[in-house]
Order: sequence, then C-alpha cells, then structure tokens
Amino acid sequence: MTAVPLARLTESNRVVIPCKEYGPIDVAPGDVLGPDGRLTLLPQVLNKYVEADFVGEGLRLSAKGISGLIPLTDRITLQVRPRFPIRNLTRMVAVCGYVPTMLPALRDYQLTDRWSDWLLDVMADALLAALDTVSLNGLLRTYHRRSEAGSYPHGRINTTASTLRYASRGINHKAEFSWFERTADNAPNRCLKSAVALLHARYSRVPRQKGVRQRIARLSDSMRVLQDVRLETRPSSLDDPHVRGAAPLPETRSYYRPALELAVALLTGQGLNLDAHSGNVSMPTLLVKTEDLFEEFVRVSLREALSDHTMLSVLDGNQKPGKVRLYEGLSDSEEKALPAHEVPTAPGREPEANPDIVFRLNDGTHPLVADVKYSNVKGYAARSEVEQVILYGHRYRSPVAMTIHPRRADSKKGLFIAGRIGSTIVAQYRVDLGADDLEAEMEEMAKGISDLIASQES
Repeated sequence: MTAVPLARLTESNRVVIPCKEYGPIDVAPGDVLGPDGRLTLLPQVLNKYVEADFVGEGLRLSAKGISGLIPLTDRITLQVRPRFPIRNLTRMVAVCGYVPTMLPALRDYQLTDRWSDWLLDVMADALLAALDTVSLNGLLRTYHRRSEAGSYPHGRINTTASTLRYASRGINHKAEFSWFERTADNAPNRCLKSAVALLHARYSRVPRQKGVRQRIARLSDSMRVLQDVRLETRPSSLDDPHVRGAAPLPETRSYYRPALELAVALLTGQGLNLDAHSGNVSMPTLLVKTEDLFEEFVRVSLREALSDHTMLSVLDGNQKPGKVRLYEGLSDSEEKALPAHEVPTAPGREPEANPDIVFRLNDGTHPLVADVKYSNVKGYAARSEVEQVILYGHRYRSPVAMTIHPRRADSKKGLFIAGRIGSTIVAQYRVDLGADDLEAEMEEMAKGISDLIASQES
C-alpha cells in the first residue's frame, strides 16, 4: 500500500496509510519506534485500534475491527476501511441508531440529505469546537451604511437630499447625513446564531442525559458571544453568498468556513455520508465498530422485514425474553437416579445461552437460532463458530442453527446448508452489504429464513 498525503490536516508532512480491518499496516518500524525501541503510538491506540506483534525478527502492526480515520502517531494517520464490500455504511448506521465513536482528529465528510438523530451530539460538538475557534480569533465585523436626519450631523452630509427635503422649505437647521458603522450583525454571524439557537432549543427539550447540561452551558456561552447579532425569525442568512460559499470570506476570517458549513447543515437538516472518503465539512473523525454494527443491523432488518409475520417473532438473544439460562434444572426423578453429587458454583452470574438472534413461534418454540459473525467465510464456517451456535440450538431445541456472515467479494450470497449435526441442521447465510438496494437484500434474506423455518414445520 502507498501512503498518500492527507488533505486539511495540520502538518504538511502528515500522511495517511490505507488498510483494511484486521489487515496489516504498511508502515516502516522506524516510523513507529523511538530511539529507545519503544512504540511511539499515540495514547490509547495500541490494543484498542491497533495490535502489535513480532513475526520472525520484524515488527508487525495490524488494524482491529474499527473502520474510520485513526491517528497512529503525530505524523501518520490510518484510513481503516471495512474488510468486506460495504456500500451502505451510512444507511446501516441510520437504521440501527448506532452512535460512532468520536476522535479529536479532523477529517472531511460529505453531506447527505438524510438526517439521523444520532448525529445531533456529533454535529453539536463539532459546531461548538468551531465556534471556540471563531471566539478565539474574533468575530467577523462588516461596515453597514446608516442614514439619519438631524441638527447635529456627522459623517457625510447628503447635500442633494438635504436641499430637497429641508432647504427648499426654509429649514436651515437640519440636514440628512450618512456614515458607515462597523457591526457584527451580518449574515454569517446570524447564520451561526440561528444554528446555536436551534441546538439550544433541542437540548432544552431532551432528558438530562450525560453531556446534555454541558452542551446547554456551552451553547449559552456561544449566544453571549453573539449577543450583538440579531436572531432571525427564519434563517434568511442561508441565502447569503458568503454563507453558501458562493463568495469568499475575507482571508483573515477563513476560520469561519468550518463553522458555517456545520451551521448550514444543521439548519437545513443535512446529515453525514460515512461512505464517501472526502467532502467539504470538517468534523472530528467518526469510528465505526463494524462487527457490532453488522450484528445490530441484521437483527433490526430481520425484525422489520418479518414484522407482518403473525406467527413468528425475532428476538435479541442477548437480553430477555430472548436469552435463557444455559443449564436447565433436572426433574425430581432424574435427581434421584443420579449418584450423590454437588452443583458447581462460581462467583458472578449464572451462565446464559445468548445467541444473537432467536426466532420464536407463538407456541413458544424456537424454530431457528442464529449467531451473526463478522468473519471471513468462503466455504464452511469455522468450527468454533459452529460449535457455539449448535450449543444454542440444542439449548433452545431448535431444529436449525445458523451463522450469518457478510459476503466476500469472491463468493456467492444467500443461504447455504452445511449438513446435520445430530438432530440440528447447520445453515449459513451470506449477506451482500455491497448491494445497490440493501433493503431489498435484507427482505430477500428474511424470506429465505422464513422459507427455511416453514420447511421444518411440515
């Protein structure tokens, strides 16, 4: 892989190294090791976003299951992309209400017409950070022409207007005059104030969860910074060419552009496109743990696609009523037939059976259990994955146990049947996350699973 320069980040010698989730990072040891031989990675990167080990006599760095832009050192940034073809990351995040992790390193995002509620905190924090820069460097002030009439003129006397209005009527103690007044009440600042007021109103209505009080306080501080700016009844400042970017801002006020881009996005209800690798809105980088997102997306999509199925429910096996105790109790006759024994005890919770997805019929039976695995599968699933889902299948007395995987670029999508283990059919489904119509792809998956369940009822 070839390192490419990163646009709109601080140092000119900063580079971006592309890689894939769980893939190797093409970096020279000298770029990440200090004179003492220790890794010079930024805090909290090692073991959270990147793994390091030695192969032979060489150092090897590899990415973990997080996609996004990750600062590795003061000079190197990783562009980690999903290991599978994913064309609809933005839609997947919106469907699940998944909240990405924010890092302070900036990157550029492309705007989209689709807003998602999870964006509120992300864009509010980004706007507040941009407003801190505006406050630190100073408000944009412009000169507006003012006119007045009176006996104590200042500025420039408007001779023609004074003659026609006063001198021609014999009034010699009054004149019309004009002057230029320097003010912060201009379109860019009115746009910023409208966005701050919008966010303040929204946060004032939501429950006081973590971070809400701090955001309200910071928004109030921003309103005080903009106190000399008129609050528009409707954001007519959006039509201003300087706000839209059609006309350049003064060179000394170029730091306004990120704040204005975010303000316009908030006022027009625009969201962020996580699939594009470039854009015009500078934001803290957003990291997506694709494994967790994939699991939640499959579960939510199947639940939605099968919502009209009157006999079948889709449950989350990680929480009640989907999960059950791993061990069932013995009947009295079974207890009596056994030799003297003790029941194992251990601190903590009792072991549980918690498959990712549990299908339940109205009679309380479970025709299929499934585990969602963000693993690289072309043929049979890994034995460890099969063993786990078979255990769940036996505990739920399900005739079918399934693993669900993203489709590799070089493999087919759809339903696969591996065979039978005892009384349980072992199935596999591969989802094409790169499909042009992801909703249709998930509906096709729901139908395939529904038909598989129906085949076991006859």
